[in-house]
Amino acid sequence: MSLKKKQASVEWMGGLMSMPAYVTGEGDPYRPEALVWMGANGALLGSTLAKPGEAARHAAESLRNAIEKPMFGRAHAPARVRVASPEIADALRIAHPSIAVTCAPTPELDAVLSMMQEKMADDAEANRSYFSPGVDAAAIASMFHAVAGLYRSKPWEIVPTEHNLISFTSEKLNVRDATLVVIGQAGESYGVILFSGVEQWDAYLEAVDAIQHGDEPDIPAHFALNFEQKSDLAVGLLSEIERHHWEVADGAAYPWLLAADRGGIPRAPTADEVTTVEAISRALPEMLRDRDRLAAAWECGESVARTMSVQTHAGEFEVTLQILGDDDDDHVSTDINVIDELFAMDQEGEELDVDERQPLEEELVRQFEASPEATGADSNWCHHVMNYGADHFGVTIATIGPRDLREIVFEIIPRRFSVDSSRAGEIIDELRAFYAFLKREFELDQADACLRVLGGDAAKKLKAALSDRSRFGMAKSLFMAGRDAGYDIESREGVEAWMRVLQSGTLPDSIQLPPLPRMPPIRARPVDAATAKAKKNRRKATRHARKKNR
Repeated sequence: MSLKKKQASVEWMGGLMSMPAYVTGEGDPYRPEALVWMGANGALLGSTLAKPGEAARHAAESLRNAIEKPMFGRAHAPARVRVASPEIADALRIAHPSIAVTCAPTPELDAVLSMMQEKMADDAEANRSYFSPGVDAAAIASMFHAVAGLYRSKPWEIVPTEHNLISFTSEKLNVRDATLVVIGQAGESYGVILFSGVEQWDAYLEAVDAIQHGDEPDIPAHFALNFEQKSDLAVGLLSEIERHHWEVADGAAYPWLLAADRGGIPRAPTADEVTTVEAISRALPEMLRDRDRLAAAWECGESVARTMSVQTHAGEFEVTLQILGDDDDDHVSTDINVIDELFAMDQEGEELDVDERQPLEEELVRQFEASPEATGADSNWCHHVMNYGADHFGVTIATIGPRDLREIVFEIIPRRFSVDSSRAGEIIDELRAFYAFLKREFELDQADACLRVLGGDAAKKLKAALSDRSRFGMAKSLFMAGRDAGYDIESREGVEAWMRVLQSGTLPDSIQLPPLPRMPPIRARPVDAATAKAKKNRRKATRHARKKNR
């Protein structure tokens, strides 16, 4: 083959990689993207850093630099360039008309970039530090002293559950009505998490649940203070603590700060966030001293607030902590027939509105738990069946038929839910009790057919399906590996602890992950007031018609 023909066959690939570190000092911190060029032989020939979304603007110049001054070998131009981004492809075609530019997948480059990203993430983990721009040793020492006091006050023994929320406001810190969550009531993963509002906390819970079911959710931004065992702390962080002699309450109370942007992408805490952690750590124990008053408030669903001044390394701050009372807007009147309401929603022929559906389902479960059929345990599996019915089949419990129920119980749950097979009998018993309740209380038409699905050897069949690793999706494979490693993957605390282990290093070779297709989440369509009113009127008409036919 002549040199000319050989050169004509040369193809390069270009692709983007999100860097694991943040750029600061240029306004808001951001994670740069690297535009990387790779030759046909696998050698990396050049790269350019750009702000997120700006790679196409620099693509032509970046390719020119790689051609003229490659990282390896002599300068030469490729005959063809393949990139996966249509925007980058268009920019290259305009600036480099002599090069054939193809917009197509680049799996060879993607594999290399994935390995590079993993290596850089490992390096970033090994080099983690409590220090960040504007945060010096005195600030960290003061923060450590405050969080040690918070740990000794054991707020997780005072705040009943993670759902007993606390609002945090400090005008001077530019934080208003943030939602503070105390975790650790289950006896592990002690700490606090701060969200910008209640909606973000709800979204976080949904994201954790979605991860357990094999989905890839959009994790909301949050800031967390976790207390770790000394042996679990990154070596770099531990060496800083020991070198500066920062105060730690005990061997299980080594503080770890996690600032995560939307998507769960970690970054270094800002100076204001370090100050906020210190302010919360000094204020929360004071707020929780009046245990009797708080216990009464939580029991009655009342709101209690306290404003106080706290001293931090950055000065004195006035903060307000408020125990959030129950939100009665989410409760459904017990005077209505919940099944009729859900049935009417099914008859509209539109995508189910989760904000309308879930309060009705929660009321239905409350009525079940108070019924003679209830098993006495939490009715989690009733919720899962209703959620899967809506997500996969677009129907509510009022119209889920035996065929759909069979697929949910014996195919979807084993494939997507990380639960030990020994609980198969418990799952079937709960669902049988639920359908027995629906038959007695609401005369549900398909109750008998659904009970037949859950009868006979249903528990044995479900146990076999839950044990069949060939059914596992990627997320379930990961979480079942966590269970095998000793983590309680059925609790949120256990899930978070295992996720931190996964993020700290590579997976064991023994974990074989099957491919999992990525599916877009189902989202409720926005509904204006007029449409909502029309839908409500149609539901009333459908409900009345159903009553006449009974």
